[in-house]
Amino acid sequence: MSGRSGRWRSGEKSRHKILEAARVRFAGDGYDRATVRAIAADAGVDPSMISYFFGGKDKLFAAVLEAPGSPREPVAALLAHGVDGAGAELVRRFLQMWDAGASLEPILTLTMSAGSQDPSARMLREFIDKEFTAQVVDRLEGPDAAMRGALVTAQLMGLAVARYAVRVEPIASAGHDAIVTWAGPIVQAMLDGTATPDRTGAIVSGGPAPSLS
Repeated sequence: MSGRSGRWRSGEKSRHKILEAARVRFAGDGYDRATVRAIAADAGVDPSMISYFFGGKDKLFAAVLEAPGSPREPVAALLAHGVDGAGAELVRRFLQMWDAGASLEPILTLTMSAGSQDPSARMLREFIDKEFTAQVVDRLEGPDAAMRGALVTAQLMGLAVARYAVRVEPIASAGHDAIVTWAGPIVQAMLDGTATPDRTGAIVSGGPAPSLS
């Protein structure tokens, strides 16, 4: 038992050292230029320990921000077979991920200050661009794919700020289904490359508007 507890304490110490080294390295170099090897060297551990504890740079960054997780794998899986019908599911997965987060304050604070020169805001922008926006753009067609991918990101991040940080009602207390009903077609229009959401026929209809509950 003493051997096990000793290894546990040693592992927790190494994990803590990696997180501290990553915070400094990400803030100094930004997300793109910070490398797993450099972070491991700063922490005095083997690079394989970062894979063991965190699984990769994207998940390590998410852990530094205390974020719900990296979006890379869920987005890649969701869009693996194309973008048809993916708008609603992107919004739903996004809400599920954020609602499951233990602590959203750090990433929301950075999101709201992302226009500043704060190094933390800069590395957050790089993380979102590489691990989310780039994954979406990769699966879009057309010369305006970069713009559409960025607008998908803006839509979802704006939703996060309204629902979880500013707590705008009735968005903050609305159920997932209601938000997906409204926001899903908008995101889908951006994925499809249609000029306006109403051209898809998904938003404008003869029926009553959905209730935000």
